[in-house]
Amino acid sequence: MTKHLLLLTLCGIASSASAAIIQFDLIGTGGSGLLTTNEPVPALVIGSGTGGELIGGISFDDATGILTINVGWGADNGFTNLTGITTNQHIHGPTTNPKGNNGVADWTQTTGVVFNLTPSPNLPTGGQIVQNVTLNIGQQADLLAGKYYINIHTFNNGPGELRGFLTPVPEPTAGLLGMTTLGLLALRRRRA
Repeated sequence: MTKHLLLLTLCGIASSASAAIIQFDLIGTGGSGLLTTNEPVPALVIGSGTGGELIGGISFDDATGILTINVGWGADNGFTNLTGITTNQHIHGPTTNPKGNNGVADWTQTTGVVFNLTPSPNLPTGGQIVQNVTLNIGQQADLLAGKYYINIHTFNNGPGELRGFLTPVPEPTAGLLGMTTLGLLALRRRRA
């Protein structure tokens, strides 16, 4: 009876480990956590606006396929002001050369719009995007492979003033949970 109970418990742990909330970081030209100078030639961007993650950050629920976005820009949010109000804001992708190799992004790539995003408020001194987006299976794979970026456009910077790649942050708890499960299975074998 005890062996069966342990096995059922381990199966429950393993099945719950398959669903996860995956955190994301933004990687801009200025480094981790930032929306910074846009593509394809950063030197051509007018202004030095910045943005980044707000409380709650960016996360993806792999059980529901929902990407939750909490980003902002401008001095009202602790960043540098934009050159004007945003004219468009999107998630672009998939890129052919995914972000993630030693933190180096291919800033020369431009791709189509995957999702439109809606800011509120929309001021140069402070705006934010708090939005949920549902991804299909193919989009989920591209997101997890680091092939999407957020792009914020302004009147003065039509191609985009801010850009940041969505990069998954490794989850140490998943690895620890897997090691714990393997350890319990080994212990069960030893006792048998």
